[in-house]
Amino acid sequence: MTLLAHVTTGVASAATAIAIIFFWQHTHPAAPLAKVDIIGIVSSQQKNLAAQLKPGMNEQAQAALIAEATRFGKRLDAALLQVVSECKCTLINSAAIIRDAPSGTIRDYSERIADLARSKK
Repeated sequence: MTLLAHVTTGVASAATAIAIIFFWQHTHPAAPLAKVDIIGIVSSQQKNLAAQLKPGMNEQAQAALIAEATRFGKRLDAALLQVVSECKCTLINSAAIIRDAPSGTIRDYSERIADLARSKK
């Protein structure tokens, strides 16, 4: 093969690869990101449960607090799943964000998730 044939084949291959990548990115966009303050939500619940904890509580009352903590964990997981399905986005912990854009473009679903997790459905 001549040098011109090699160059033509290389350019055609590169152009085809670029076109395929562009088409794939266009038809399969990445899910948008949103943030949630999981640490804040869990800490708030811990404070709430700690306020109910009293010295000398009987085992039944302690078991009720443990059961409430378990139910909250399940409601929190369900709330996360519900918000993900509503926003069609990927949720990340707000503690993982080093610096948000000045315009604050990443949506914050902390309040929505906290409200759903606190609801006693």
